[in-house]
Amino acid sequence: MRRCDAVAVLALTLAPRAGWAQSAPEKLTVVGPTAEDLTNLYYALKTGMFARAGLDVTMIGANSGAAATTAVIAGTYPIARTSLLAILSAHLRDIPVVIIAPSIVNTGEHPFAMLQIAVDAPYRTGADLNGKTIGVPSLGDINSLATKAWVDKNGGDWHSLKFVEIPNVALETAITAHRVDAVVMQSPLFDASVAAGTTKTLAYAYGAIAPLFMGAAYVARTDWATQHADAVRRYARVLGEAATYVNSHPTETAPLVAELTKIEIANVAKMHRTFNGTTLDPALVQPVIDAAAKYEVIARSFPAREILWGTGA
Repeated sequence: MRRCDAVAVLALTLAPRAGWAQSAPEKLTVVGPTAEDLTNLYYALKTGMFARAGLDVTMIGANSGAAATTAVIAGTYPIARTSLLAILSAHLRDIPVVIIAPSIVNTGEHPFAMLQIAVDAPYRTGADLNGKTIGVPSLGDINSLATKAWVDKNGGDWHSLKFVEIPNVALETAITAHRVDAVVMQSPLFDASVAAGTTKTLAYAYGAIAPLFMGAAYVARTDWATQHADAVRRYARVLGEAATYVNSHPTETAPLVAELTKIEIANVAKMHRTFNGTTLDPALVQPVIDAAAKYEVIARSFPAREILWGTGA
């Protein structure tokens, strides 16, 4: 075959096919609080991973995971990044929302939140917190659940705890002013607080829920996910691939964290980074469901597969 003929054949082979390569990418909007755990999503956007998968993904900020979930339920946006507990409560109220991809996976090797107390506090065990006041960003959140579980498993009476709502940015002040006795503080706030010596760590309370569990996820309405099944699969696949890279490259992705969160890069280098899941696994969700039921955050337990899209939801 002559060279010119070979080039012509190659050109025909690589030419866009009607209804395939020329089709417009599917638009997906993801809403959620802007935080470090979105780095894998941001990485996939910045490097064109979503675009190569035929997706046009946009990130929208929200004041909270609950607000993001509400927006998805209302049909304002298709996908939300939110806490797992918000989905459990919605499911038990027969609201058709399912998890389509994992976000934060909590593990002792990657602790991004700690149970903090004042530097002069004498507390050591769960029993020492009996009757004490705990500050949390939202009543009935994962921090409340973790504190109850830790107190219960360390000799205390979780029923005796008193919880008050305090914004994340005000938790350190509430502790140092002794307005509350303990808080679960997340990175980078607890990193900075420990470095400054304004609070001290009592425990890794999240470990009382389970050694390994999913604490946050990406969710969508069940009907929307079913109607856009292929796009959902591609979104989850790309997000998982991005998480695999970000999880293992904290130094290389530090500039992205700084750009996304507006945290000084010097502080990013010092903070505990989150570990994001790569696949949906019921075994990472069931411990949270069971603990939430045991400590009366939700009304009852149920099989995790009921809220995982594509696994029996």
